[in-house]
Amino acid sequence: MAYQTASPSTLAGYELELAAREAELNRREAKVRRAEESRAEADERSEALNRRERDLERMVEAIEAQRVRLDEVVAEYESRREALKVRTSQVEAERDRLRDAEARIIAANLGNDELTEDAPPPKKVEVGVDWWSKQLGTPLEAA
Repeated sequence: MAYQTASPSTLAGYELELAAREAELNRREAKVRRAEESRAEADERSEALNRRERDLERMVEAIEAQRVRLDEVVAEYESRREALKVRTSQVEAERDRLRDAEARIIAANLGNDELTEDAPPPKKVEVGVDWWSKQLGTPLEAA
């Protein structure tokens, strides 16, 4: 068997080489740890972003639902407004008709013989000797 004895300078060279390898391994290990930590932080950030994205999607859906409801309410409002316009014109026409009829009645009561085109001629009341008997239904008898 051959034993080799290493000289102190050779041992020092080996120690330096081992120290350099150990430093390189420590540097690589630290790099791997930083990468793992960075990956974990990135995963956390990614999860937070995914949660935020889901929240925003729900908010967008809620806003869209509100927009649809608002459009429905606006359409209902517009249809009611149109119905009220129609009803208002009907009421105004009826009011005008009633005013005209009232004016004809007042004119007839005042003895105005002017007739409007829609008004029927006023009833002529016969005043004579037996007018009272016609009103009462039987002839008056002396008591």
